[in-house]
Amino acid sequence: MDQIVYAVDDPTDLDTEKAAFEVFPLFVSTSNTVLRREYASALADIIGTPGEFHAYVRGNNGDLASRHKHLLGIFKDNVRLLVTKTWVDKHDEKRKSRTLDELDALSTAFLDGNYQEALNRFTSVADSVAILLFGETPSDNGFMDYVFRIDPRLGIFYWYVSNLREQPTLDPDLARLELLVGIYALSSF
Repeated sequence: MDQIVYAVDDPTDLDTEKAAFEVFPLFVSTSNTVLRREYASALADIIGTPGEFHAYVRGNNGDLASRHKHLLGIFKDNVRLLVTKTWVDKHDEKRKSRTLDELDALSTAFLDGNYQEALNRFTSVADSVAILLFGETPSDNGFMDYVFRIDPRLGIFYWYVSNLREQPTLDPDLARLELLVGIYALSSF
């Protein structure tokens, strides 16, 4: 049996990291919609602000659509702020512009219900934010260790994004929930 290696040493952060590592496989492997929502909520509580995610997965369709649109607005504002306020070399100004364009395309795909496309765009936006903030891509050797040291929650977020990137095409419900968790998490920073 493989030994799991954790990126943090602090007992509280270690428990949080272990919880994310345990919940994610349960979340993506179940086809039970009730369990999916519960696992999504648990994961969102670990990565984002605890206790508030349930509002995005429980309720009638009209209320949920309104809440999703509101969350998407917060997410877009946070990412825009991160991207526009980040100082970069002149050659990276185009990356900032492309990231903002990708953010708008992600939003459109999400609102149109094209969750697989939105999920692909989400991982692209998250990668671009990492490059702009840290000068490294999440696939760079040592990136995850570096981010976990900076902020364990941010490390778990990028671990989550790396897992999203490796998945095959998903059913729309799972893709929507994965997007909501990621959007919520980045909206919480």
